[in-house]
Amino acid sequence: MMAGVDSTAHPPTSSLPDNRNSNALNTEPPPATSWWVVLLCALVCLLDGYDMVVAPVGTPAMASAWGLSPASFSAALASSILGTGFGSALLAPLGDRFGRRPLVIWSVALVGISSLATPLCTTVMQLTVLRFITGLGMGASLANALALTSEYAEPRLRSRILACVYASSALGGALGGLVVPTILNIAGWHGIYAIGGILPLLLVPVLYFSLAESQRFLSLKSTLGDGRPAPAAELSEGTMRSLSRLLVAPYRMATVLLWTLFFLSTFTTYMISSWLPTLMHMSGWSIDNSVRAVMTFSFGGIFGGFLLSWLVDLGKVKSALLMGFGLTALALGGLQLAPANIVLWMGLIALMGAGTIGAANALTAVAAIVYPTSLRAGGIGAAGALGRLGATIAPLVGGGLIAFGISAIGILSGLILPMVLALVIVLVYSRSLDISPCGSSEPKVPPE
Repeated sequence: MMAGVDSTAHPPTSSLPDNRNSNALNTEPPPATSWWVVLLCALVCLLDGYDMVVAPVGTPAMASAWGLSPASFSAALASSILGTGFGSALLAPLGDRFGRRPLVIWSVALVGISSLATPLCTTVMQLTVLRFITGLGMGASLANALALTSEYAEPRLRSRILACVYASSALGGALGGLVVPTILNIAGWHGIYAIGGILPLLLVPVLYFSLAESQRFLSLKSTLGDGRPAPAAELSEGTMRSLSRLLVAPYRMATVLLWTLFFLSTFTTYMISSWLPTLMHMSGWSIDNSVRAVMTFSFGGIFGGFLLSWLVDLGKVKSALLMGFGLTALALGGLQLAPANIVLWMGLIALMGAGTIGAANALTAVAAIVYPTSLRAGGIGAAGALGRLGATIAPLVGGGLIAFGISAIGILSGLILPMVLALVIVLVYSRSLDISPCGSSEPKVPPE
């Protein structure tokens, strides 16, 4: 199921180096090992997804217990998103230097320890610091889990497998939304954080004893150790220098496009998911239906992620991205024309999720294919960091628009603009993200 390691030859100026078929390994991991690695990486993402919903759901209970207003916890809620961005940008690239396996293990341990320490908090400042630390672990673990998945997944199924693993984070959030209220009733806010710490720590020994290292990374490390020519980005590079390699030929244009499209996609996703219940309620829907709208949005994203990633597997990156951003723009515009019918609106919301979350999944798959082994974790992490920046800004923008008295339909319709911008970027520059169907040749970029 494994492809070969990166070519040690200098990449041609008009294309990215062939990362799939050059310098093939002498042995490939057994299929059982590959699927076990993918499953473990999915569990890592699942637990990260659970942790993302803990703070928002637990905030009202903590506010009541501490005698504070929910608004006092704004910094704590934002700190986990910021921490995830910093973890993606600064810690995730260490996986390209020391290996994906140790980064996943240590990052999951960091999430577990910081979450388990959270019930000891007595001030918002302490909570804010611990949530930031938890975010650091989540950002690093997610990027390296996705990089490891891409290197063990069967080439012809790589993007779809990545979509499933990426979607397990959303699934973890959905499961968390179901079980956290029960835990709150039984053990209070202390209980939801304790569970969020215990589960990752239970997973750590499983990862330590059974998670295999990337065969590509081991082969590349062995190549360097033998004194043979080093690839374009050496494993011994520091984090900042490693990230800088993403911005030189032949990866510069692909990197800028991925960062821009990730930002636009994630900004729109979080604008919708963060404010959808409030906006639906402003439009006259019941609270129950407003909450169901978020679930509909998430499940639409899971379906869209699988569909668009399948197109990426076929080498149809442009089609996948045009479909994702186009569906979102059409669904947002449809809210202007559609009558206030709950079934019709839920259908449009599902299309929004399929478009925005599906596009993010497709972009993650492209990042995993475009970058070579020595840059893969850093490349995925850096793109994810730009997405987290969009996620951080989105709730603030939404809150400001609501404060200015903009209607729910007006706010949602305004999101057509970033989607149209994304469509224009894809139409004009999509050649920089062209890839061939998995199993043939590697992605290529045009000359800069």
